[in-house]
Amino acid sequence: MAERTHREKKRKREKDGSSKPSKRIAIEEEDKQIKMSLVESGKWAPVIASTPGLTFPSSISLEPYILQRGKPTSKPGKGSDIATKELLLHSSEHPKIDYTAREEEAGGSDNLLKHYVGVYDPETGKMEVMEARKVVVRGVVRAHQATEDDNATATVRERRNDLGQTFGTKKAKKAIASVTENAIDQSKLFRDPSKANEPEKLTAANMALLGSLAESAANVPTREELGDASTSANTRPEGNKEVTDPTKIYAVDKVIGLDTMKIIPVRQWMETMKAKKEITTSSRFVARRLQMHAQNPEKLKILRYMLLLIDFYNASSGGKFGRRLPKRDDLKKILGDMPEAALEGVKRKFTNAGIMNKQMSDSLIMYLCAMAFMVDGADVDTWDLKEDLKLETKQITIYFTQIGAKIASLGEVERKKLGLEKAAAAQRRVAKLKAPLTYPKVSVGRRMR
Repeated sequence: MAERTHREKKRKREKDGSSKPSKRIAIEEEDKQIKMSLVESGKWAPVIASTPGLTFPSSISLEPYILQRGKPTSKPGKGSDIATKELLLHSSEHPKIDYTAREEEAGGSDNLLKHYVGVYDPETGKMEVMEARKVVVRGVVRAHQATEDDNATATVRERRNDLGQTFGTKKAKKAIASVTENAIDQSKLFRDPSKANEPEKLTAANMALLGSLAESAANVPTREELGDASTSANTRPEGNKEVTDPTKIYAVDKVIGLDTMKIIPVRQWMETMKAKKEITTSSRFVARRLQMHAQNPEKLKILRYMLLLIDFYNASSGGKFGRRLPKRDDLKKILGDMPEAALEGVKRKFTNAGIMNKQMSDSLIMYLCAMAFMVDGADVDTWDLKEDLKLETKQITIYFTQIGAKIASLGEVERKKLGLEKAAAAQRRVAKLKAPLTYPKVSVGRRMR
């Protein structure tokens, strides 16, 4: 037993409980010592800001203001502006909130606490330390301030008038407006009678009112600008007003789009017509023009896209807020050989959350009218498109007029060519496009006497 104990080697106990590494860490011989220097802060010192419970946008800039302190927060040193002057930062750039930054440590538990900012240069090994200001940024909603000020200065009559304008009947609102318009200017009651013939001097309020009227009159849009605004409001297709050829007013890149044109398939139509087979479509306008443009792939693509828009319009049902699109499976039935990307493009352009409101449906029909000119040229018989969209003659003519066309009756030559009786031809209208393109003028109404 003693022999076994003699053979076992005992381990040395570690003093600190951890083994020291056998390799030594190489230390750079040229280790620069940090040289610290205190820089006195002048009038403008660095600012350390905190925003408790507030998200402060980085795009807003604050305007600085200097106030004289009543009592210094600490013993002022030589040239210490932080101890004798208080900094206030303010901004009203936000549309709803006023931001104000103040030094709020005075009189609190952090009265003797100072803050410093250091800048270290690793190349020279120097660090400059400067005393900084500590501010707290808070925001106040401007609308609440305005409401409190108005309520503080408003009289009982003004409050009553405000309530009447908000909740009163038409008769009460009219009476309040009449009292306001016929209010007597107090300055005229105490005017000297001997100076009655002299022109009245304009007050500061009158000058401000006239200045605002002049500015408003200068910004009144012209008739042409109103027409352009109506164009964007109705979202009619974009036409070229510079060309002299009426057949080039509406182009493929502006009305349909080059990316959409690339994915419209017409090979099946061309092969079917080449085999002298009949193509059945749900559109009269498209069906009657297929053989005429059988050798023109571009116009066949326009007709194929028109067929998609017509089926898309007729598949939607009327509702309270506009035409509601059918279910996705029903929409796929009208696609045929068209890629689904084309349908998604139509939905993005003419619907919003599955609803086609009045403005969007008007826009779709006006785009169809422009495509009709791209297929037929400068003259379009509106009957086929009217029947496809289930519209009245007056309605379809208004849509053609909105895109710059002139409406005329069906001529005698066209009537005989179509083999129509005079009674049937009298119900038809022809839309004609002339260059340069002019949109209908906006009616401003008659002046009331």
